[in-house]
Amino acid sequence: MQKFYTGTNRIADAIGRQQERIDALVESGVDLQGKPIAATLESLDADMALSASEHAAFQNQQTRAAAAGRLNTDEALLVCHALGEWADETNGGWRAGVGLAEKVVITQIIGELLGVAHA
Repeated sequence: MQKFYTGTNRIADAIGRQQERIDALVESGVDLQGKPIAATLESLDADMALSASEHAAFQNQQTRAAAAGRLNTDEALLVCHALGEWADETNGGWRAGVGLAEKVVITQIIGELLGVAHA
């Protein structure tokens, strides 16, 4: 993940922790259920794909959260940058180059902001 911002950024910190988890699983070669990790990561990346309406909802929620002070400027900019201006179909609706750790963390945060329960 590229670092564009300075200061306290809870989202960037969470993405770093998530990437460390992914890296450890890749190194082990298996997921937490003992299955090959490559297929699991591919499936998870596919699950993180955003439709055009989901992309718009993510952008809107990020804007609302920033305006309400629930996300600081750095955090809001990171989310905005990851989403891009419109849904990029080449990367599942995310800006080209956004990795799995970013997708997972941002999806979880937007869900929390929307009040959606995660399994």
